[in-house]
Amino acid sequence: MERVEPMNNLQPPHHGGRLQAAARQFKIPVNDWLDLSTGINPFSWQPPPIPQSVWQCLPDTYDGLEQAAHRFYGAPMMAIPGSQWAIQTLPAVIPSNRVWLPREAYEEHRFWWQYHQHDVRTYAALDAIEPAFRDVVVVVNPNNPTAEFESSATLLQMAHRLQAQDGHMIIDEAFMDCTPEQSVFHGNKTLPENLIVLRSLGKFFGLAGLRLGFLFGADSLQSQLKQKLGPWAVSHPAAYVGELALLDSHWQQQTRRTLQQASTELQGLLARHVPPTQIQATNLFCTLDLRSEMAVSLHRHCARQGILLRHFEHWHRIRVGLTTKTGRQRLEMALQCWNF
Repeated sequence: MERVEPMNNLQPPHHGGRLQAAARQFKIPVNDWLDLSTGINPFSWQPPPIPQSVWQCLPDTYDGLEQAAHRFYGAPMMAIPGSQWAIQTLPAVIPSNRVWLPREAYEEHRFWWQYHQHDVRTYAALDAIEPAFRDVVVVVNPNNPTAEFESSATLLQMAHRLQAQDGHMIIDEAFMDCTPEQSVFHGNKTLPENLIVLRSLGKFFGLAGLRLGFLFGADSLQSQLKQKLGPWAVSHPAAYVGELALLDSHWQQQTRRTLQQASTELQGLLARHVPPTQIQATNLFCTLDLRSEMAVSLHRHCARQGILLRHFEHWHRIRVGLTTKTGRQRLEMALQCWNF
């Protein structure tokens, strides 16, 4: 466990999907790239035409959207303009003694807790944390980028320990929709008051541009957050499309099978070029745990072929998103001429 020193020159993290920058650096037109850097479903839900009235009118309520979310997630949810909004806002409203973050995880969590000047610590294993008064523990489940899962039993045990200390637990389940049976919501009708869960329509549904997410939390916390949100923070088109996507159970079931197959095939492809023990996977991305020089070499080699991977430089990991059969063939050809 480590304490993260406050940074006087705090810089926002980089993310995947930076095609414009890659196109400039490697002098390859944007349209010629295969972008595998984001972990977003390439077989995205296809919205129908949006009625003119949806574009023309402000949303009256979010009742239909939030009811659809309750049905899909199995818990009452508050609509928010993307789970990123909650990641930015929660550190401004939750008091803390210490904030515990995974040593490796989505870096926006670390950035915003540090931005709001909390005492940030990191952990390698959840069970190593001894909660103190008003501690906050953040878990990314499944973890991005390590692809590791924490069991619901482990998470709820920690949440109850924190509750006894007037602390909070935040679980970022942005990549959980492929495996709902592993969510903290699954099979748990009563959840502790100090538990906060974030979900996103960007990853599984492939609707990142919609900027729509959901938050589960106590009524008192939701009231604070709604004051921060103000009126109409979720656009009417986003609410309209999101409700339809959440209700499309046939597409959801079919897509879970499609993504599982695509992930299996991608793992097999990567295992022909990297030791299988260095591959971790979810049903939305695979992550390679490599030596520093090897990670740099692979990222640059693929970029020169017009294939953008996500390089986590500090952790020597490469994240590879799912793609179509044609995309896998292109990746296979690139890897066949990679020599390291």
